[in-house]
Amino acid sequence: MTHTRIGENMGNRTFGSGKLPGRARSGATRGALVFTVGLATVAAGAVLPVSAANAAADTITVTSLGLTGNAGAGNCAATAGGSDCTLRGALEIANASTNPDGVKIDFAPSLAGTGQIAFPGTVTAANSMSTSVLNPGSENTANGARYVVDAKVPVSIDFTNLDGIEDQDGSHLAGIYVKSDDVTLANLKNMRAAESGIAVRGSGTVIDGVRLEDPTSPVQEVGVLLLDGASDTRIVDTTVYSPYWGSVVVDNKATVTNTVIDGLVSRGVENWGHLMFEDDSVVNGFSVANSTLGALEETSPSHGLFINPGVVASGVKLVDSTFQSPGKEGIHFYGAGQKLTGTEITGTKFVGTDAKNLGRVVSDNTAEFAGLDFTDNRVDYAGGAVFRGSVSNARIDDNTVTNSVDLGAAALQLGRTLDGVSVSGNHFEHLYTLDTIRVEGTSAKNVSISGNTLKNLYASVSRSAIRIDAPGSGNVVDGNTLTQKNDDPFMRPDSFNHWAIYNSANATANDASVGWAVTNNSIDGFGWDYIGNREGGSQAPIVHNARGKLLVTGNTFGEHTRGSLTTDVEHSGYWFLWNVGDTVSNNTVQTYRADQVSIDGDADEVTFTATKPAQNLIGNNDATAPVTLHVYWTADNHAEVYLGKVEDVSPGDRVTLPAKGNTGGHIRLQTVDANGNTSQYSSIDPNAESSIPSAPKVTGTESTSATGTGTAGGTFTVRDESGAQVATGPIDDSGNWSATGLKCGTEYTVVQSVDGIESRETTFKTVACPTGSNASANGTSSADGADGTSNAGGSNANGTSTATGANGTSTANGTSTANGANTNAAADGTSANGTASGTAGQSDAKGDGSLPTTGSGDLGGLAIGALALLALGGGALLIARRRRA
Repeated sequence: MTHTRIGENMGNRTFGSGKLPGRARSGATRGALVFTVGLATVAAGAVLPVSAANAAADTITVTSLGLTGNAGAGNCAATAGGSDCTLRGALEIANASTNPDGVKIDFAPSLAGTGQIAFPGTVTAANSMSTSVLNPGSENTANGARYVVDAKVPVSIDFTNLDGIEDQDGSHLAGIYVKSDDVTLANLKNMRAAESGIAVRGSGTVIDGVRLEDPTSPVQEVGVLLLDGASDTRIVDTTVYSPYWGSVVVDNKATVTNTVIDGLVSRGVENWGHLMFEDDSVVNGFSVANSTLGALEETSPSHGLFINPGVVASGVKLVDSTFQSPGKEGIHFYGAGQKLTGTEITGTKFVGTDAKNLGRVVSDNTAEFAGLDFTDNRVDYAGGAVFRGSVSNARIDDNTVTNSVDLGAAALQLGRTLDGVSVSGNHFEHLYTLDTIRVEGTSAKNVSISGNTLKNLYASVSRSAIRIDAPGSGNVVDGNTLTQKNDDPFMRPDSFNHWAIYNSANATANDASVGWAVTNNSIDGFGWDYIGNREGGSQAPIVHNARGKLLVTGNTFGEHTRGSLTTDVEHSGYWFLWNVGDTVSNNTVQTYRADQVSIDGDADEVTFTATKPAQNLIGNNDATAPVTLHVYWTADNHAEVYLGKVEDVSPGDRVTLPAKGNTGGHIRLQTVDANGNTSQYSSIDPNAESSIPSAPKVTGTESTSATGTGTAGGTFTVRDESGAQVATGPIDDSGNWSATGLKCGTEYTVVQSVDGIESRETTFKTVACPTGSNASANGTSSADGADGTSNAGGSNANGTSTATGANGTSTANGTSTANGANTNAAADGTSANGTASGTAGQSDAKGDGSLPTTGSGDLGGLAIGALALLALGGGALLIARRRRA
């Protein structure tokens, strides 16, 4: 997923460019800032000509590290021409300014390397601009602030050339209190305040390139404190190191709006959280991007985002950031009553190491999430993401979770009430957690757990890759791949005692639906004894241990699972699906079986007879017909390929469906009866033949014989178009067969039988019957009597016709005709395909098969001939259709 970097349109953050981060200002304001900075940076050179608009801003340069204000005569110097302008004096002028283009405060280069602005532990009006409580009830701004920005115009302070600001323990003051709007604080090397480094109440505050570090003492409580009313605050490329309370904190009962944090580095928080929402605060829009919260080497790690009771937050976004505080949680909920709307956690890493695991990604909580995107995140050596409150309209997609350790929760745990939740495309691998995915609570609606990969859940006690505890409606576990390979170096050899999918969600009644469908999952390695590398280990990979109907179809099982080879007992806790409760779980219906199975590789078809067991087996009840059969192919004792379903099946029906390229092997059935109950998979007989041989090949034909190849040791059979057997015999050891006694020019079919199973047929046609000089073998033609009628059979060896009787004449090499019906013989003895007409007893002298001129009286004969041909064609089509059927 591509993410937009928050704050990347903020412009150049170096104030020497003249671009001021923060709210958009007029062109005149921007021009004025270019001019004033230009004066400072090119003081030794020529001043470029500027427009009148560029001269509008006020610029004040601080030259003294003093603490007191000394503004006089409209400038910051204590005496005319003096050079002792302090930061407090500059702020007093800025706070009193009426210049709409604002005030820019910078520091003289001569101050660089001369030390910090240092405050004593005592608080007086002379060294503190405010001694009043900034936010009553707050624990972080008890006694006011050293500096206050409270201006009617925009104010920017570029701290370049200042070594830092340092307060002493005991003053309990904020360092800088930003009360007014459009204030920018930039390029501060370090501030150590005795309470909050920077407290913000105004709108449009920008904190850019500021360091708030206190790694050697417990003085600084908070890095940046957001007070009630703070809006459009931007904290950019800022570092907060070792505050006691938190790095960025929303104060108690404060309402803050549109906070953007980009490039924050926070570490060493000594108590609560790198980011913190205090009690009963209201947070509208809070974005964190490209930030790092915590460090693996921390000695006092803290939670990433700490959310206190009663917090209402919307638009919280944690994007492209890193959470890495060992032993602490990424998002920690303290107490109850939190409500979050439109939360986005994406492209973010929650990472530790084998020696320094993180706590849970999301802590155990009862928070309400309405609209949640938890996508494209990386979790490694961390605990689970546990959402035990209500979750609606959520996407938990495309995350990678590896090496997760959490003995008290699943890697992903959803609870209480769920509505419209997608858990899709996630990859889970090498987990030592209670389960991999767990859905608990009171109800689940429209939850989809689909297309995930779950690999190697490490468990020496009973645990599940996917566990369902919450009933509901419209929920699916579909298309997931669940693999357990306990010979992986990560795994312990005794970690086989668990399930792939376990349901304990109860429906309201035995004949009611649980509200879940478990479909089309690929499962391998569950229920396998890796110590002995054999069938064994835990119970069935899929277990329905609850009341009601649970649809479980289309699921396939690889070589490290076990099915049944015993047809008299199919109700077992060790095969693919176990309906635990008799008459309670899917009514424990008995499956149909596949008899008289044939798997035809040439036609890519499976055909079988659906057979209902003559009596119910132990723990199995009748499946009410008509049923839907789900069909599986297996090469051995598994169920590797799902071939599909066939609906509306009654006992004894012959069923055909595609084989999907599979040959040999066996067929299992799973039954969903007319009442919606799903059965166990059927047993197979490993000795039953199921594949039919390939059709034999025809390698040559003569007029009365044919030869071909087939399976050595088999038997061939030739049948005519009516299906009657005309030839049969063995296929020799070389795989050859030969059939004789056939008719010339005739179509036949040939099949082969191997071990009593007959193949599909191959069609062939013998060579056409001979004509011409060899035609005497088929009969001669004569015409006897007054009418000169020619008998069927045609001509003699010389192609001539003989007609005897009063009206018959003969031509030596001509064509014999009788009453218009004719068999032509050309002069050279070959057949000519014409038809001649004439009077009784006459012979056409042309000898070329051409037709003489005919009158209208002959059209009826032609029409009758055409109808006869059509009738013959229709008959051929009918025969072909019957043979294909």
